[in-house]
Amino acid sequence: MPLDAAVRTEPDHHPVGAAERARSFDFRRPNKLSRDHLRNLQIIHETFAGQFSTLLSSSLRSVSALTVSSIEELSYDEYVRDIPIPTHLSILSLDPLTGVGIFQLPIDGALAIVELLLGGQGRAVTLDRPLSDIEVSLVRTIIDRGLGELAYAFESVIELIPSVIGTESNPQFAQLASPSDMVIVINFELRIGEVISTRASLCYPYATLKPLLADMVGHAGPRSGGDAMLVAAREQLAGRICDATVECSVQFTPTSMPSHEILGLRVGDVVTLAHPHDELLTATVDGVPLFHVRPVRKGKRVAAQVVSTVHGSTPENR
Repeated sequence: MPLDAAVRTEPDHHPVGAAERARSFDFRRPNKLSRDHLRNLQIIHETFAGQFSTLLSSSLRSVSALTVSSIEELSYDEYVRDIPIPTHLSILSLDPLTGVGIFQLPIDGALAIVELLLGGQGRAVTLDRPLSDIEVSLVRTIIDRGLGELAYAFESVIELIPSVIGTESNPQFAQLASPSDMVIVINFELRIGEVISTRASLCYPYATLKPLLADMVGHAGPRSGGDAMLVAAREQLAGRICDATVECSVQFTPTSMPSHEILGLRVGDVVTLAHPHDELLTATVDGVPLFHVRPVRKGKRVAAQVVSTVHGSTPENR
């Protein structure tokens, strides 16, 4: 019996809700990313898109915007078939991750960048040819700077060092992975000025990002050595903080004086404070009020004895 026929066949004694619980599953495109993975990838690449938009606007002197439109899981063959020919592909090394990625920029977007870099108006021009060597070099200056923003976006997960190791105009010649391998594609909407509106994309092999996926999920469970490393890092940080020097001071209640009295003060004058003799003082650390104290003497030194904490001070501040 064919598989699809077997799926459609439902014996009479099955419960009524059985058909509602059945879900379709494409064995050629298994979903490898959870909602947490997708959400974290969305946050990372929205950070990259925002930083890259600022970079484009300042470099091209034209209001530009790069926004995340979707995140997809595709086979590499499906991704390549959807890319127009010619296009501009920057092949990326993602050290220390294994494998390579692709940053795809359409020809019209690349030409607009070139024209604006050369002082033009960024007109919408579409040519049915690959970029020349000079145009590739100009576009690469922008992409190289943009990869620094990609490293910044991944900073919370890994210290990534992306770099361009090659360029290609025909996706069929960019052998990122085998045709059946799964890739993660980040699709962007790119707008340059009021003329260019096009699509760009970042493509990662699933095997390349797989080591990071556990770090992208807060409840992913214990990882080998992860807890020990976290405890050691906390102890090291606490040790450094405890050695830091901070300024501690005791303050009386402020008093008010007319400006002419302040100007008339001379050496030896006595200023009457408004602080009641039976009221506690306030101890501050770097300007943050933390404790109520009373003035005391310790030997020949004037000191302050902590009585209570200031209402509203947090455990982190204390």
